[in-house]
Amino acid sequence: MGKNELESQNVRKCESRFFRTFSFSHLLIGGVTAVVLASVGVGELGGQRAAESKAKAAAPTAKASPQARAAARADTAPTDTVTPAAAIPGQPPLQAQAQQIVRKVGGEWGVMAWSIDRGDALFAINPNDVLIPASNNKVFSSIWALAVLGPDYRFPTDVLITGPIENGVLRGDVVIRGSGDPAFGYPDFEDDPLQPLRTMALRLKERGVQSVEGSVIGDPFVFDTMLIGRKWPGDTGGGSAWYAPGVSGLPYYRNTIGIQAKPNPGGGAALIELIPAVNVIPVVSQARTGGGRAWAARTAGEDTIYVNGGVSGRGSYIYRVGVSQPALLTTDALRAALTEAGIQVRGASKVARTPAGAKLVHRHLSIPLSYMMRKLNQESDNFFAEHVWKAAAAKAIGEGSFDRGGAASALHFMRSAGVPLGQLYQFDGSGLSAFNRASPNAMVRSLIYAHRAPFSGAFHGSLAMAGDPKGTLRNLFRGTPASGNLHAKTGYINDVRTLSGYVRAKNGELIAFSFLYNGRGTSAARGVQTELGTLLADFAR
Repeated sequence: MGKNELESQNVRKCESRFFRTFSFSHLLIGGVTAVVLASVGVGELGGQRAAESKAKAAAPTAKASPQARAAARADTAPTDTVTPAAAIPGQPPLQAQAQQIVRKVGGEWGVMAWSIDRGDALFAINPNDVLIPASNNKVFSSIWALAVLGPDYRFPTDVLITGPIENGVLRGDVVIRGSGDPAFGYPDFEDDPLQPLRTMALRLKERGVQSVEGSVIGDPFVFDTMLIGRKWPGDTGGGSAWYAPGVSGLPYYRNTIGIQAKPNPGGGAALIELIPAVNVIPVVSQARTGGGRAWAARTAGEDTIYVNGGVSGRGSYIYRVGVSQPALLTTDALRAALTEAGIQVRGASKVARTPAGAKLVHRHLSIPLSYMMRKLNQESDNFFAEHVWKAAAAKAIGEGSFDRGGAASALHFMRSAGVPLGQLYQFDGSGLSAFNRASPNAMVRSLIYAHRAPFSGAFHGSLAMAGDPKGTLRNLFRGTPASGNLHAKTGYINDVRTLSGYVRAKNGELIAFSFLYNGRGTSAARGVQTELGTLLADFAR
């Protein structure tokens, strides 16, 4: 039995046990449907008893009593990595101050701070409560990818041929096979997004290829065919939004198409160009030359992109829209590069698995994974998060899958960081899904594990620094001891505000913390999280 097959069996067992622990019910709260994890009971796994699950099972659609919640927290078995504060005799030193701060905003709070150097809790409020983490989910995704793939990992994108070259004619197909590289043709990393494809065309030209008898085939099947996550926000537009395009094993140009709208010197219809210049993306333009504002959009579930509005005479505009078939976009972009290089392709651009016996012609290697992590965490980039998360799943279990990746990551953190069963489940890599769940305890254990791992430097360096203009903490903690010190991952979706990371106390000890909030007061919750972070940065003993 191969390693991936064995790991897949373990993942299936984890899936089974997880979904016996939790069932999904829908609770209508103030007119908003929220997915609630309702426990239905579980036995022991790895010494971790599910007392919290049993407490919730008594009333799955109501808040547990304070006594039941306290019992659940106290019954969490300690490990050598982290002991939940509730299991420690006496009160942690900052517990009273933290409770006073958290009370300022109503809603569901789970917070925890742990001294890595001293091995004790500074405060813990509902540390085992399982909440929606929003983009704090990226903490787990980046740690898992760094652990499984390694900080120096480079994604390969291959060009292969399926037949012999005879008198300048390739008697077969050209295949481009992906591994999920989110930086392939990415605007921020390539001055010319077509350059890696032009290099591929050049390699074929160097082998004497003048025409291709067959097709250009794109192979994205290192990942599943599910392009968007479950329960993503409606404004993602089914993968059409720039901030959340579809996820593909053969990505290119952020899986978007650039639509350049220019004024027509003669008036009338605006001039439209596609970047890259492909033929497989249907675009319908009703944009006119003149005042007003143009826009481009695609309806979720549809292929066609519509351009409307007005384009003034002051210059051109580029609108980027996520495409419905990312792998086909990549494939046809390669075809365009082949045509530009003087290589005629007789067949169509299509998506299919790499035929057996295909021979490698060229391999493009991405920038190192550690570089991508900065974009993922400092900028909270969903596109990068989803691709590295699925790539980690593909490495771990042989398939980059939304539906199976969650169990694979949960299994990893159970083994490596001591995260208890049921305290972490990822439905995606970015945190866009409202189905994601994590506890502060799971987060802190994972942060401690990452700090002690060989990839510690890459992970620490990927997080946003308080007050640094490069990241999502640019406007927070100014003028406090946390500025230039606290480095963390932010998180926000509707009714969720989160912050997890590291900070050094005044006496120099390193603290891992997680502040998770679910509720309507997200703006005020940010202030509470800033107070908690400052409290830790100002701590000394």
